[in-house]
Amino acid sequence: MSQGCAGRAGARPPLARVSRVLRHPVTGAVCRLLLGGIFIYTGLPKLLHPAEFARLAAGYRILHPELVNLFGITMPWVEVVGGACLVIGVLPRSSALVIAGLLAAFIGAAFLALARGLEISCGCFFPLLGESRLTWKLAIRDAIMLAIALQPLIWPSGFIPGRRR
Repeated sequence: MSQGCAGRAGARPPLARVSRVLRHPVTGAVCRLLLGGIFIYTGLPKLLHPAEFARLAAGYRILHPELVNLFGITMPWVEVVGGACLVIGVLPRSSALVIAGLLAAFIGAAFLALARGLEISCGCFFPLLGESRLTWKLAIRDAIMLAIALQPLIWPSGFIPGRRR
């Protein structure tokens, strides 16, 4: 008689397999490279056009007007440095925490803007993809990226997969 999966010797429950994949250093490297690459890709154009980025950020109507320019200058640096640290594996847990914090702030800002009915550009990929309208889909996309950021935050790995920092 044949036994089902649960009856086989050495068979792991599905949750254990998922946990093993999530903890694997290659999974960590992929998550770090993906998130870090996205933040470098989106942050560099903002570094080159801080005034335009500040204008887009002002559209959210969250920051005091006197802080908008400071935000437009500093936020791209946080994105690029955080992304670069993730990519090269320097301080992976700290850089993942910074990226997760940025994503949580982006989600909160998007929620507030959408709840208030503001029809604004998200400012995410400007000027690379033009001015994308802020939608619930973009907030969900950021939530997915936040979930991905949890992997290097919980199971950090350095530049070389398998080498713990």
